[in-house]
Amino acid sequence: MIFKAVPIVTKLLMPRVYEQMSNVDKRSWNICVVTLLHSVFDSAFIIAYINDPALNGDKMRGYNEQFEYLLATALGYYVWDLSICLSDYSNYGLMYLIHGGLGVFGLIVITSRQLQFYAIPYLLPELSSVFLNIRHLLKYAGKANSLVYKVNFLLFLVAFISIRVGFETYHSFYLALNVYRGDTGDAFYPFAVYFAILGITLTTLNLIWLRQILNAAYYTLFAGASKRTKEAQARKDE
Repeated sequence: MIFKAVPIVTKLLMPRVYEQMSNVDKRSWNICVVTLLHSVFDSAFIIAYINDPALNGDKMRGYNEQFEYLLATALGYYVWDLSICLSDYSNYGLMYLIHGGLGVFGLIVITSRQLQFYAIPYLLPELSSVFLNIRHLLKYAGKANSLVYKVNFLLFLVAFISIRVGFETYHSFYLALNVYRGDTGDAFYPFAVYFAILGITLTTLNLIWLRQILNAAYYTLFAGASKRTKEAQARKDE
């Protein structure tokens, strides 16, 4: 429903920009807007529950009913996201498909009243996706050389490193350690094992993506300035 409403709203608010896009870019724009809204939703409710005493008091069996409703809502998006990865596999590739599939099953598990706490370290990284999707939208709108684009990319880089590579990896490591020791409390052990594997897989994907992001950061934040410096020096030498 939201996906179908995006082109209508975009045509009303940004008719010239939207009409100049190719059909492929229009579809990518529509997907990015939906993903951005989802990222904002996820980030907002995860931050609201990040210090919840029930979830933090028992990381294996801590339960909050309202939190579960929000997770079930997020699950609907991940099912849609997985369908996009499957229908457009040539564009998204294996890593995004794995990421989407793990997310769907992970949310099914934590809506079974177990391991709800781990929704926090595994979904808080959606905060970095807010900046990632804004980056994509600016690019499709032809603003890739703007200051706003560069500032947003810097915020994305900081969020990615601090949350995905830092916070998420930290909790993934300790969950895997607890599973290895058999210290999973009353949680269904296979679910705990799955979440440990999920955390390790997400950490691996994040490290792979980090290399690509750092490469993009150089060209986004520094390559342009370096090129202008060389051009200025060349003019001076003339």
